[in-house]
Amino acid sequence: MGTPSATDRWHVDGSQVIDWQEWGEEFVVRVASRAETHLLSAAAGAALLSLLDGRESLTLEALYARAFEDFGTDRPGGPTTSASELESLRTIVDDFARLGIVTRIS
Repeated sequence: MGTPSATDRWHVDGSQVIDWQEWGEEFVVRVASRAETHLLSAAAGAALLSLLDGRESLTLEALYARAFEDFGTDRPGGPTTSASELESLRTIVDDFARLGIVTRIS
């Protein structure tokens, strides 16, 4: 799909049926269409919930803001977003894409 850019957007396809349960610091996610279950960290769970909320396509910056502000999750690096935090989020959404949970739109 090419080199990632800051304008790339990520989304969960509307046909995906995803059930989730939060257990303390972790999330258990079931992708019904493929009968897969995944254990996610708190950060990955917050990112996925943000993508599922309204099924909007979001840039990494917008996803970061929503995941750590709208869902009240502690921001890993404090009040500002650093390049390393965005890179960590990119790793999370890249893993989601590899698993077929999200799609990147360039």
